[in-house]
Amino acid sequence: MTENILGNEWYSERYFHKNVATSFKIKSVLHTEQSKYQKIDVLDTYGVGRLLLLDGKTMVSDKDEFVYHEVMGHIPTMIHPKIKNVLIIGGGDGGIVREFVKHPDIERIDLVEIDERVIEVSKEFFPDCTSGLSDKRVNVLPQDGVEYIKNHKNFFDIIIIDSTDPEDFAAGLFTQEFYHHVSDALTENGIMMAQTENPLYDEYGIKSFYDNLRNVFPVVKSFTGPMLIYPGVFWTFAYASKGLLPTQLNESKMPFMTELQKKLKWYNMDWHKGAFNISNIHKLVTGC
Repeated sequence: MTENILGNEWYSERYFHKNVATSFKIKSVLHTEQSKYQKIDVLDTYGVGRLLLLDGKTMVSDKDEFVYHEVMGHIPTMIHPKIKNVLIIGGGDGGIVREFVKHPDIERIDLVEIDERVIEVSKEFFPDCTSGLSDKRVNVLPQDGVEYIKNHKNFFDIIIIDSTDPEDFAAGLFTQEFYHHVSDALTENGIMMAQTENPLYDEYGIKSFYDNLRNVFPVVKSFTGPMLIYPGVFWTFAYASKGLLPTQLNESKMPFMTELQKKLKWYNMDWHKGAFNISNIHKLVTGC
């Protein structure tokens, strides 16, 4: 939304039916373009550093990106007994890939991002996030994730849905039909994770996401992580699996993670063990 950025001192994202807004004071506009799929902007801000916007919505910032990317990358790797193949749908900023490549036992990581320009812009302005894309195990695929997943059966051990809000071309990533395709693509011990919006500003009907998941997966849980740039800061994530519980950490991986977590900014195993103890309102909104 260039018309709301260029020449302005502040950028504001409105949400919850446009009744609430979060604002960022702008140092400069670093990049703006209209890709085939969406508007892509990068701002340099005083409060959160560099900030990526897609169609005017905040996606990634220097200040807090590690929270989202670390929980998505390390929760499933600490649960699954043996990971060979990982699929990330969306996530063109590369942050989740960066976390997965820290695990040497993973053999293959497919990043399927429909908008190749998001990947290229992120390489230029968020090089730390994209640092894992050069790993030889990573396949960067500018394709439609909904179509890509239909062509894989019983193949991926972990699937991460790193989507924007459930609107436009991202709406299909929250349906029961799509979750059936995810289940089909997962192996016997497969795990899926996804972002599921803010439960206090429930603009999109979060419970419907979880109902769709429960109609497909026997294990469905939710947890939260603070995202400074997202609406209301209080952000939820879904964990779904064919049987593995998110609180049963794999003991064989604990020595490795004990060392790795010293280098992380958010994730550690103590936090992981308590993350799925959620509040009453969180239980009510998600049905978990």
